[in-house]
Amino acid sequence: MILAKNLRPCFIIVFLVFYIYSSIPSTFFTADAHFDNFDSYNSGGMGIGNKYYVLQQLEPEYVKPNEPSKIMFSIQDKHGKDIHDVTVMVEIYSINGERVFMFPWTTLETGDFNIPFVFTKIGNYQIVLSILNEDLARNKILDTVPPPRTILNDSVNCNCERAVFNVSITETFGLISTLAIYGTILGAIIVLGTVIIWIFVSRRKNRSNPI
Repeated sequence: MILAKNLRPCFIIVFLVFYIYSSIPSTFFTADAHFDNFDSYNSGGMGIGNKYYVLQQLEPEYVKPNEPSKIMFSIQDKHGKDIHDVTVMVEIYSINGERVFMFPWTTLETGDFNIPFVFTKIGNYQIVLSILNEDLARNKILDTVPPPRTILNDSVNCNCERAVFNVSITETFGLISTLAIYGTILGAIIVLGTVIIWIFVSRRKNRSNPI
């Protein structure tokens, strides 16, 4: 009984330490090898076809209207290795289906690239990355501008693979999200400190008043 009573504070402290650790976003500890930091907001990753895996994120993570930003991509193979000599096209569509930007078919030396862009309005957008299949003659399609599509991932009449990513442009969400994260961490630290002080005071009382 005495041993269990002495170990109880230790279990409480260990639990609170794990709680604080789990409250900290994963981006505090990890980064994708192709990005300095892989953010949790306005980012995503998905497989395309049988060959590619694509990571996408915005920089900064919480983009405001009329703020310069970069749309970052990392095209890898299924094993996470770099892709070279790849032909891509990037489109941005607003929530109402209007195409607001287009980066025409271009051959890149590497699959890690970024495109500067300024979102002028608050709202949700869809970013479409198209990757040309290798068996197509590239010279015929380079710098061409295909018409907008209603079904964004539709590859009819295009010998290509497509991925669609969703991003959101807001004025205040970044601040609210950051405050919520740090508020959670601070709250957990306060609870841990309170428990440690309570354990310390309880032990001093027990020593002062032995049974």
